Amino acid sequence: MKIKRVRTKMCHECQQEKQTLYRVRQSADAPWQFVCKVCLLPIRTGNPSYQYGGTWKSKKRH
Repeated sequence: MKIKRVRTKMCHECQQEKQTLYRVRQSADAPWQFVCKVCLLPIRTGNPSYQYGGTWKSKKRH
């Protein structure tokens, strides 16, 4: 039996470790950052410059 390691990353906004994060930037010239779902909502709401760059998950598909 193969045991998978649980991977986590830190949310750039709330500094909590999460198993699912979203790669976003708040404008075209802003750096990319990983944020959790709770922190993502205020970033994207009403921000026409918001860009989504993918989802990072602790468990990878094979």
